[in-house]
Amino acid sequence: MAEAISEATKAPAFDMTSSNPSVVEDFDLLIVGTPVEGFNPAKETTEFLERLPKTEGKKAIIFCTCALWKGRTFGTMKKKLSSKGYDTILSTSKKMKKDTPADFSESISKIQKALEK
Repeated sequence: MAEAISEATKAPAFDMTSSNPSVVEDFDLLIVGTPVEGFNPAKETTEFLERLPKTEGKKAIIFCTCALWKGRTFGTMKKKLSSKGYDTILSTSKKMKKDTPADFSESISKIQKALEK
């Protein structure tokens, strides 16, 4: 999903497991996503968000993919982003089913509309 969003928005994509969180300092908007693991963001996502530098006046869009439910994923991500100075302007999720091609068009459309505002 991250690659599809990056391609559609022409925004650079970074692998949060190998990128220093300070890489986001030059951007006014952070789009960050995660798979859902146990109704929470993946451990790597949580760790990345905890290491983000503090900021003011920046916005965030969050997304997730899940098999069943997103659970506490968005609440956890919003709380961590808020503590770093980000205002989350959009949350979008996609249920992923095995043996079904991934279609992220609805989430991408929501993100593009949020970017237009």
